[in-house]
Amino acid sequence: MNTVAIQPISIWTPTGIQVANTFEVRYVNFNGVTAVADCHLWTAAEGGVELQSSLVNATEEQCADWGTDNVPFYRELAENAGLTPVVANVKKR
Repeated sequence: MNTVAIQPISIWTPTGIQVANTFEVRYVNFNGVTAVADCHLWTAAEGGVELQSSLVNATEEQCADWGTDNVPFYRELAENAGLTPVVANVKKR
C-alpha cells in the first residue's frame, strides 16, 4: 500500500472526531487516458485506523506523470481529493 503524509484533517466518525494525516492509494484503474484511484485516509496512531475511503479521479495530463516514481502522481491524487501533501516521499504501509 502506498501512502503520502498529508496536512492533518478532522474526520467525523461514529466514535467521534478523529484526525487523519495519511493518504493511501490502494489501487488505480487506468482506462488508457484517465484514471480513478481507490484512496483511503488513516490516523497517525500506532497501526493506524482507516477513517474514510473515496474514489479520486486523475486527468490525462496527471496520468502522463505516472511511472516508476509514483510519488508525484500520488501527491496529485491527494490534491485532487482536496488534501495538502506535506512530505515528498511515499512509504510502504
